[in-house]
Amino acid sequence: MLTRHRRQALNQKNDEKRSGATLVELAFVAPVFLAFVYAIFEFGYAYVVSNMIQEATQEGAKLGRLEGVTTAQVETKVKSILDTVFDSNLATIMVKNASQFDTEGVDVSQLDYSALPDINLADAEKAQLFIVRVEVPYKDVRLLSSFFVDPVEAAAAASHEESLMLSGHTVRRHE
Repeated sequence: MLTRHRRQALNQKNDEKRSGATLVELAFVAPVFLAFVYAIFEFGYAYVVSNMIQEATQEGAKLGRLEGVTTAQVETKVKSILDTVFDSNLATIMVKNASQFDTEGVDVSQLDYSALPDINLADAEKAQLFIVRVEVPYKDVRLLSSFFVDPVEAAAAASHEESLMLSGHTVRRHE
């Protein structure tokens, strides 16, 4: 009777010899892969939050342009939009007088927005500039915590994270 022998290519190795190598390769590749996935989720969510902040300021400023609208109504509109992505109580919402932007030579990149004077939009003059600004600390809206980071490094990163802010603003003229 004929017996059939399994033929193996010269470059193929026996599966029994590779079982440990596969586990070692997985141990090296899995953390790198998970770090990339973590980064994709985190940057993606930060981008969504940033876009929603900008959208909220634009909608708030659009509402604030109208006559008879109050600052409180603008803040409520901005909060309602922000609540779709994160708790709006975590954000600082400012509606300020931006007439300083009409001054020639003002460097807006060096401007402290919180130092601008508040404005009551119901009493604003026609064609007066105002700004709607939202700031939220990144640490308050991040999607995932840094659960796999060394505690010592996490403490150092937390001090750096305190200064990271997601913000957006829109400047409009009152009509």
